[in-house]
Amino acid sequence: MSKKALMFGCMLSLYLILANCTKETAPKDSFDALRDLPQGFRQAQQGVTVKLPQDLAPHPEYRLEWWYLTANLQSTDGEPFGVQWTLFRSGLKPGPYTEPKPGWYNNEIWLAHAALSVPNDHRFANRSARGGTGQAGVTVQPFSAWIDHWQLQSVDDANWTLTVDGEGFRYHLNLQPRLPAILNGEQGFSAKSADGRGSMYFSYPYLVIDGEVEVGGERFQVKGKGWFDREWSSQYLNADQQGWDWLALHLDDGRHLMAFRVRGAEDFYSGTLVAADARARTLGANEFTLEPIDYRTSRFGRVPVVWQLQIPSAGLDLKIQSWAGDYWNPGALRYWEGPVTVGGTHKGEGYLEMTGYEK
Repeated sequence: MSKKALMFGCMLSLYLILANCTKETAPKDSFDALRDLPQGFRQAQQGVTVKLPQDLAPHPEYRLEWWYLTANLQSTDGEPFGVQWTLFRSGLKPGPYTEPKPGWYNNEIWLAHAALSVPNDHRFANRSARGGTGQAGVTVQPFSAWIDHWQLQSVDDANWTLTVDGEGFRYHLNLQPRLPAILNGEQGFSAKSADGRGSMYFSYPYLVIDGEVEVGGERFQVKGKGWFDREWSSQYLNADQQGWDWLALHLDDGRHLMAFRVRGAEDFYSGTLVAADARARTLGANEFTLEPIDYRTSRFGRVPVVWQLQIPSAGLDLKIQSWAGDYWNPGALRYWEGPVTVGGTHKGEGYLEMTGYEK
């Protein structure tokens, strides 16, 4: 999540930027950025076909989309690190855009968030760009998603690199997708409410990663695993929905799991369970339970940091716990994005994203 990847607080921040650019006033409730469907934009729905690799490209006929990576890494000495990198695109009016030449025009806004986490320390940076300048964008062949000098790109058919340089941290990582992309929800349409509102959503659930991170002037050689999300839509939430809780997990038996809860008058649940051989199945709300069992008082709000996730048909009864610390990505609108450890019937690691809890 959906962000990650995906995600809610970022897109709301984008909404405020867009309001500024168009000299509009942000609504009293800026969550309207994900609740309203402006005229002319296409909406994700059942029956829309996902095509790969074409759908790695931008979708200007939709209003909101993102390219989203999370990674759980360890140094050669066993020190844990968490990495998040997300590139967002938001349209001010529906595309495709027909300006006669590139330039500083007001049809889309790009935003990127980068974070590096260790237990009890979370570092965050962001960048923004206007469409048409070449400052940010995405191409498919070869795949490249960039904003300024931050770049996620393919080296060849089997390898990607990610380069980020933030204030007080940096990382250069090599990524190898070890499983093919999987389609979440109904053939790539991921519902976010009982009435069928949602997004187009696919994931690369398992990337093997190695490289270098630097924090506080100290460099570390690292390796680990990651999860990559690709999601787009124009309207995500109903009027009564406040935010979501999203998990992407790597388990010690080789399975990978994504699950989320959208909070509202009636909470909505969905997920995807991926076998070690890449077979994936969608999890309906009647197949699993996801419940918070402990909370932490943090600088921007009280958040659930320990979760129980049970999938009886898969033999999973998991206790998921955030690392010690505060993993808010700050800004005009804030969201929690941080690493987790997994215990219970299986061990593992992954990432937790939470939105709608900020004061």
